[in-house]
Amino acid sequence: MDLPQGLPTSWHVAAWLVLAPLLAWALLRGSWSRLGVNEQSHVFLGALVAIALLWTIGGRVGPVVHFHLLGATILYLMFGLPLAIVGMTLVAVATNVAGGGDWMAIASRALVAGALPVLVSHLVLRAAEARLPANFFVYVFVAGFLGGVLAMLGAAVAVAGAIDLAQPAGASLGDAWTATALMLAFAEATLTGMLITLFVVYKPAWVGTFRDEIYLKRMEP
Repeated sequence: MDLPQGLPTSWHVAAWLVLAPLLAWALLRGSWSRLGVNEQSHVFLGALVAIALLWTIGGRVGPVVHFHLLGATILYLMFGLPLAIVGMTLVAVATNVAGGGDWMAIASRALVAGALPVLVSHLVLRAAEARLPANFFVYVFVAGFLGGVLAMLGAAVAVAGAIDLAQPAGASLGDAWTATALMLAFAEATLTGMLITLFVVYKPAWVGTFRDEIYLKRMEP
């Protein structure tokens, strides 16, 4: 999910001003010691490579918007908020280098397709922990499926809003964008839910936001 080309330079400067302190906070607060345990560093780097590849598979709505799945929710659930923000920023940089994109647009892409959906996923998990019973199914269906849906929709709304503000005289995205956003949200939720279920069952050490003592205690007979 990318912002269109040709946005005002001032927008990209503002995006850098937002991303820089957010990234600095994430670098300071990240659980970097975790990456030194067992295979965690390989899992983190492998996840970033997989997400970067995911970003290269997509399509377009008209000549304006390039869309793709995000992978933000699964990265957040695996590594938590700070590492997910750093990771999604690295993905934005890597895909920009591979695609020869505008360097000024990296911050905008990292915010819209990375930090924003990660923050949405974080809020969904925290709301679920505060208001819903703590069990495996709540984690998978709310944090995984619903988190993926809302993360994608949040990015879609940000893209649509940016286009309307920057190009008010241009063609409206209209129903085509609404249908595309809904399909992407469903696909993002399905991918996230399936992967988080597999990881929790077979590789629970990979999922940093999942705790057996919290999400499995009420499932015991």
